[in-house]
Amino acid sequence: MGNIDHYPETGNYYNFWVSVNTVLFQSFILGLIFGVLEEYIFKNLLQKKPFLIKLILKTIFYMVIIFAIAIISSLLLNIWRMNLTPSDSDVIRTIVNFTVSFSFLTALSYTFVFIGISLFYSEMVDYIGLRAITNFFTGKYSKSKVEHRAFMFLDMKSSTTIAEKIGHKQYYQLLNDYYRDMTSAIVSTEGEIYQYVGDEIVVSWGYKKGIKDNNCVRCFFLIKHQMGKHSSFYQQKFGVVPRFKAGIHSGQVTAGSVGVIKKEILFTGDVLNTTARIQSQCNEVGADLLISQTLEAVLDLEKKYEVQAKGSFELRGRDEMIDLFSVHRL
Repeated sequence: MGNIDHYPETGNYYNFWVSVNTVLFQSFILGLIFGVLEEYIFKNLLQKKPFLIKLILKTIFYMVIIFAIAIISSLLLNIWRMNLTPSDSDVIRTIVNFTVSFSFLTALSYTFVFIGISLFYSEMVDYIGLRAITNFFTGKYSKSKVEHRAFMFLDMKSSTTIAEKIGHKQYYQLLNDYYRDMTSAIVSTEGEIYQYVGDEIVVSWGYKKGIKDNNCVRCFFLIKHQMGKHSSFYQQKFGVVPRFKAGIHSGQVTAGSVGVIKKEILFTGDVLNTTARIQSQCNEVGADLLISQTLEAVLDLEKKYEVQAKGSFELRGRDEMIDLFSVHRL
């Protein structure tokens, strides 16, 4: 603005603090609207749309909202400044001049670009995960490194029987809904989805995040709660309610980026094999959740969970015996 004390296009008096407060108010309203749309409307309405279609539709829709909020805010501000009615010719002239002004159209243009980039990033996070995006930009795993992590291998029970009963197309849709309903539990416990392997999902935590507030165990029971809450949906849509079992263990892994055409973060180490074997023991001991003695010793489970020692087991691929514990919610 330089030394100018008014807007050249409209002739309205310029006040820095009024402008700041107006922008803050607009940002709050837009953030609230966008948040509600993303969480409650677009998540379900556009879930099955192709990536590009979702990106275009959401960008256009958001730009229409931004344009409408800008015009409404300008209208209210000019009515207040001029102390006139909305139908007054001076107010209408000011709004028209504002709408066709170079500064407004320029701002609208770079807002369009920014919204498009933001939505592209948001959709990419949904498709390949926040951790993968972050690691790509930061180069965290460009060189291999040793980390201490916790892993949960969670597997659907009787998946082969279910697939044969409902058919592969319906089974695919069941898996899609099944994994979708797990997401909030994984996010709220600071977990990361490492892999989908058919009907099995592998969730990972950095060691401190995994044991904090019993996150790795709490995640399992939050997922169980979600499935219970949606049991009638699964029964009505598929004729079955998915059940699952899980094994949780922690230890050191080597993490690094592998691949050329399709890069991926890979964890290698005995802890993954051991966790998979722990999960496979669930049927043998009649438990839905088994954890290793390594985790049982550091987690604070007594207040909210019942922990039962299941004995020492010689897991396939391991020379050493491992103590396993079942965990139940009190």
